[in-house]
Amino acid sequence: MQMVKRIVGGFFLFILLLWLLAPKQELYYLLEKSLKKNNIIISNETIKDTWIGLKIDHADIYVSGAKVASNREFNFLFLFLYAKVSLSDLIIDKSLHTVAPKKIESLTATYSILNPLKVILKGEGSFGELDGTVALKERKIEILFPKPKDLTPIKKFLRKDTEKGWYYEKTY
Repeated sequence: MQMVKRIVGGFFLFILLLWLLAPKQELYYLLEKSLKKNNIIISNETIKDTWIGLKIDHADIYVSGAKVASNREFNFLFLFLYAKVSLSDLIIDKSLHTVAPKKIESLTATYSILNPLKVILKGEGSFGELDGTVALKERKIEILFPKPKDLTPIKKFLRKDTEKGWYYEKTY
């Protein structure tokens, strides 16, 4: 019985050490490579490997060669059954202020194995607060604005409902 405990414990210790010491930067480079196929480039960033994730500071975001935003911090948290991506202080370029919010103070996307078919979105910015979901099976995005502030730049993309208030809905 002791031998079985040692083998099982050793296996889990091996998996844990493999995860903690894995080159997580390679996952980020894989993300950059897939974004580049859609003409989205992230540059001027500094990448820091943490024990359970990745931290990217001071990145500039370009779409089709034009700078659209810059941010202070991206955090990627990767666990076996849980993943979280958060960004802080995303400042949209002034040329896009008529069609996009001026600033996103925080935005978090969370995926958990407890609810494997949905990604939960939470955020705050010049538009107020947002709560949303990405339904992976139905291929549907729904973002609610429970406490709106300045929705004028994005109002043409939103719908209004008596129960939900202002919301954005899209299938992909």
